[in-house]
Amino acid sequence: MANVNSWELEIPSSIPASKVFDGFVVGFFDFLDSHVFPASLGVTFTNLQGDGGVGTIKLMSFEDDKLPSVKYKIKELDLENFTYNMAVIEGEDDEQYELTLSEMKVIPSVDGGCTFVQKTTEYKGTDEDETESHKEQLTQWFKTFERTITQDSNDD
Repeated sequence: MANVNSWELEIPSSIPASKVFDGFVVGFFDFLDSHVFPASLGVTFTNLQGDGGVGTIKLMSFEDDKLPSVKYKIKELDLENFTYNMAVIEGEDDEQYELTLSEMKVIPSVDGGCTFVQKTTEYKGTDEDETESHKEQLTQWFKTFERTITQDSNDD
């Protein structure tokens, strides 16, 4: 397939693997909604199908269609091994196809922390600058997540 681009990002963290997996990976859309996107963007996340498990299709849309809507489909969710695969999809029902596949894994480390790993394959192809921008954005979101978890722990 032409124009396929793959990239990988690893981010070490002092946060326990289970907290990163639950809060940042499985809870990714809730995290974005609560801590990343300002209310002024008018971002909403709606389940079109499913209950959050494998096969769930979630729609991210913007008030007044400021930006195009994006559909995500959960392809794998392994709670024991901290793995989660999600695709950006287009089309309806039998006519769906993947634009991007993101494979996320949280690997526990011996010091009680972990490493968050994301491997992404973009079937529409992106240039090197776009890839770096995606990595920087994901890293910023992860750092925001870490600050939020650390702050919440200090508030207890």
